Amino acid sequence: MQLPQPFVQDETWIKILPKGLITIPKKIREKLSIKEGDVAQINISRNSIVIKPRESVEYRLFTNKEIRQWVKDDKLPVELAKKAQAIWSDIP
Repeated sequence: MQLPQPFVQDETWIKILPKGLITIPKKIREKLSIKEGDVAQINISRNSIVIKPRESVEYRLFTNKEIRQWVKDDKLPVELAKKAQAIWSDIP
């Protein structure tokens, strides 16, 4: 019995750049509708690298403005911070 051969639809050679960067060839990006800023999943399968484009992202990106607001909102008032420090002062 002959084992099935891997199905190769498009094959091209690429060069690994410094820090492991690669460029996905334009014809492959277009075929898979991959755009700049898209997210992809990468994993190892036997001795191959598999890159899968994602249609949706499981996380949200936040702006610097939103992050600065969180920091501002999370700061304790000075008196409350002093009380908390006194209560927890015996904890190493």
